Amino acid sequence: MIDLNAELLPAAEADVIGLAIVGADRTMLQKTGRLVEWLPAIGADCCQCMLLVGMEPELTALAEGQREVLALAGVRGASPGLDHPVTAVFLWNKDRSHYLVIAMLDFAARQVEVLLGSERRARRLIEQQLEAASSEVRFASLARTRLRLARDLHDTLVHSIMALLTQIRLTRHFLSTDPARVSDGLATAEEAAINGLARAREAIARLRIPDEPELAPDAEGMLSDFAERTGAEVSVHIEDGAREGLRTYGTTVQRILIEALRNVEAHAKARRVAFRASEDRTAVARRLVVEISDDGCGFDPSVSKPGHFGLIGMVEFAELVGGECSVESSQGAGTLVRISLPVAGLPVAPSSGTLTD
Repeated sequence: MIDLNAELLPAAEADVIGLAIVGADRTMLQKTGRLVEWLPAIGADCCQCMLLVGMEPELTALAEGQREVLALAGVRGASPGLDHPVTAVFLWNKDRSHYLVIAMLDFAARQVEVLLGSERRARRLIEQQLEAASSEVRFASLARTRLRLARDLHDTLVHSIMALLTQIRLTRHFLSTDPARVSDGLATAEEAAINGLARAREAIARLRIPDEPELAPDAEGMLSDFAERTGAEVSVHIEDGAREGLRTYGTTVQRILIEALRNVEAHAKARRVAFRASEDRTAVARRLVVEISDDGCGFDPSVSKPGHFGLIGMVEFAELVGGECSVESSQGAGTLVRISLPVAGLPVAPSSGTLTD
C-alpha cells in the first residue's frame, strides 16, 4: 500500500480532491476519490486515458526535471456526474520515483466558460451586423480584433492564476511535510506569477493600439522611426504604381506593419529590415503586393505558440479586405511577411511614357 499524505487522503476520500499514484513506467498504482475516476484502472498505462493520449513526452520531461509541474486546466467531462471542469496537476516524487496526480474542481474555469459563452453570443451578433455593413471594414477589423484579444486575456489570466494557486497550495503543504522544498515552491510560484504578468501585459498592450491609426506617418515614416529607435538598417522601395494601393489600404497595411515591426524588435534580433511595395498587374486585375523582410533569427511557423495571436491577427487584417497575408520563416534564415491585396477596382496605371489628362 502506497502511503498517501495523511492531510490529503481524507480530502480525497471526501471527494474534495482526487489523488492518484502513477509509477515511473506510467502504470497506475493507486487512485482515491471520484475526481480521478477518469484515469485508467490499476495496472494500466495512464496514457491509455483519452485525456492523456500523447502526453508521454511531457511526463518524461517532468520525471527528468525539465518541468516542475504538468497541469491540465479546465478539463471537461473528466468524471461522470460532474457539472464543473476539473484541473489535474501532475508532480514527480523523486524520492519514491513515481508521479503524484492531484485533481480538483476548477470553479474559475467554469466561470470563465459562462463569461466566454456570453461573449461568443455577443460576438456572433456583432459579426452578423458587421457582415451586413461590409463597407465598414475598419470598424469590423477593430471589433473582431478586440473580441479575440478579450478572449485571449481571459484565458491568459485564468490559466496563470490557476497555476499560481496550485503552486501556493503545494507550498503550504510542504510547510508541514517537507520544509526544505518550501523555497523551491516559492520560486516556482514567483516564476508563474512573472510569466502570467508578462502575458497579461502583452495582451493589454495589443488593446492599446490606436483605434484609428493616423495615416501620417505613412509606411516610410513608420520605418524611419523604427530605424531611429532600434538602430537597424532599414531599406524602403515603393514602386510608383503601388502608391495608390497604399493610400487605399493605408489602415490595413499600417496595422500589419505595426505587428511585423513589433515582432522584429521583440524577437528577431535583426540588423536589416526591408520594405517593398509593388503592383502585380494582369489583364483583368491588379493587386498591391507588400513585402516586409528581415535578416533575424527566424522561427518555425508550424510550431504553435499558445497565447500569441500576432501572426493570426495579420492574416485576419488582410482577409477582412479580401486579401491574403503569409509568413515565411525558418530558424536562422530571417522572416518574410507578404501581403497581397486586390485593387482591381482602381484604374489601371498607364504604361511608361503614356500621358493622361
